[in-house]
Amino acid sequence: MGRPINKNKIGQGAGRIQVTSVKFAAGGEVANAWIVSQRSANKFVISDGTKTETCVLVNKTTGSLGASEFNLYATLDDSTVVQVTRLYNRTVQYEGGTANVDKVKYNVGPGDENDDTTGTATLPVQD
Repeated sequence: MGRPINKNKIGQGAGRIQVTSVKFAAGGEVANAWIVSQRSANKFVISDGTKTETCVLVNKTTGSLGASEFNLYATLDDSTVVQVTRLYNRTVQYEGGTANVDKVKYNVGPGDENDDTTGTATLPVQD
């Protein structure tokens, strides 16, 4: 798996990574969810406050998620919106990428300590 993502960036609360959408095993897709813990580079425990489940980060659009899947969009420096396919310690791999291609450092919302770094992806945050 490599090094896990920083625990200060996950969980519920302002300034933490927000999942774009998740589909739990039972029920429809939910937009307001967050990462509780990391199991691998693309498998996480996700919660929306009422359900908590281990889900897989996939490269699928919102509305087409299968059971126990979630997606996460990020914005690159050039304002291109991409889907994240793997989360690592301080980097993300995004759609179409392989292990060493399309992998950039990430910021968690505006105002992150890495704002002056070029070649980054900004992840959405909870309000």
